Amino acid sequence: MLKVKNLSLCKSRPILQNLSLDLPKGRVTLLLGKSGSGKTSLLRCLAQLETAYQGEISYEGKSLRELAPKERAQLIGFIPQSFPLFLHQNVLDNCAAALRVVFGVPKQEAYARVGEVLCELDIDKLALSLPHELSGGQQQRASIARALVLNPQFLLFDEPTSALDPENTERFVKVIRALVAGGTGVVISSQDMRLASQLLDLAYFLEEGILTDGERIHQFLECKNIV
Repeated sequence: MLKVKNLSLCKSRPILQNLSLDLPKGRVTLLLGKSGSGKTSLLRCLAQLETAYQGEISYEGKSLRELAPKERAQLIGFIPQSFPLFLHQNVLDNCAAALRVVFGVPKQEAYARVGEVLCELDIDKLALSLPHELSGGQQQRASIARALVLNPQFLLFDEPTSALDPENTERFVKVIRALVAGGTGVVISSQDMRLASQLLDLAYFLEEGILTDGERIHQFLECKNIV
């Protein structure tokens, strides 16, 4: 389980204020709230892309700050809203890059691992395609594959359905359910209340960087005609 204790982040103003929450494996944790509420900043802290925070983020009692980069890469995968694939590389090489460069996995072994993940996500036929040749949904699945080849314990998603049509949103939901069934912890930041209704499990609601209670979540969903 990822544990967040007394997490605060301040830049020109307070962004996150004294947050404490638990993020279990094998479950979907939703971070709900309006734009600017601190959801993305919280994800970036979890992924250690933002390190100027106060408080503690730990996994099995060990601070994420103490983990080596390779350990963090195998613990947490982060898929940002923009699906930032390497534009000059095809899907196969995009997904194999970390295995080969960071972990020193031989080329053929890395490609074999990537091939397995691409098959799981039903995009193996796109292995030699460049990012600009992919639809939004295909780019998203390629980004998920790039994270999954490292077999992380947790996957973090920032507004994953913001650029997806309903069909690709349904595909995304199926992918998430399969990941959770396999024991992966999934954390999703979203304003998409239809997505929230489909994946609602454990949820936290943020307002101006502060966690609110469960009743506020219910009210938010209710006003969107979700519950």
